Amino acid sequence: MSNVPEIIKKIGNDKVVVKYGEDYILISTAYPNADHIIPEVMETLAFICDEDGTVLSWLEVAGGPYMTIADVLSEISRFGIRKG
Repeated sequence: MSNVPEIIKKIGNDKVVVKYGEDYILISTAYPNADHIIPEVMETLAFICDEDGTVLSWLEVAGGPYMTIADVLSEISRFGIRKG
């Protein structure tokens, strides 16, 4: 398995699809809105998806609060993804 996630598609300014080994992963950043409703802080999460970016499972496989897309790519490169 490749240890380096490869960005294969950019979706707007806050989402990318990456290929990591045999998996496709959507990395998405959510920002607090003006009413300070969920999320309360910026967070970037990663989910298993298909090659077009359609999420196949909403189980988070990487990411967290205060992280950027670059942070999540680094986390996946260093630690892999959480499955199951």
